[in-house]
Amino acid sequence: MQEAAQHLLGTHDFSAFQSAGSPVTNTVRTLQRVSVSPGPASPFVLPQGSRRLQFWTLEFESQSFLYRQVRRMTAVLVAVGLGILAPTQVKVILESQDPLGKYQARVAPARGLFLKSVLYNNFGPTS
Repeated sequence: MQEAAQHLLGTHDFSAFQSAGSPVTNTVRTLQRVSVSPGPASPFVLPQGSRRLQFWTLEFESQSFLYRQVRRMTAVLVAVGLGILAPTQVKVILESQDPLGKYQARVAPARGLFLKSVLYNNFGPTS
C-alpha cells in the first residue's frame, strides 16, 4: 500500500479520483504527503474483535482535495492491500483521468474516516 501511495504524490490531474459528474473545472491538485502505516486497534471495537481485524492509518496532505478524492484514493489503496490491484495499477488509474473506471469508482465508506487537522500558513496545526 505504501508503494502504491507513492504514485499519488506530487502534482497530477486527479480527475480519476473525483466524484463523477463533478462541476469542478480544474482537477489538478498537489498531494504533498501520503502515509500508510499499521494503526492501533480501535477503542470502538471489543478486544476479541480487534484480534481478528487489521487497522491501518492513511494520511493525505494537500492544499485542497476534490470531492470524494480521499475516499476514492483510500478505496484504491485498500484494493492494493487486499491484493486486488498491483501497486503499479494506481499510476495507471491516476493517468486514466476516468472517474467511472472499475476500481476508482469505488468509494471508501465515510465511517472511520475523519479530518485530523487543518494547517494554515504561519499559524501551525489546528485540530
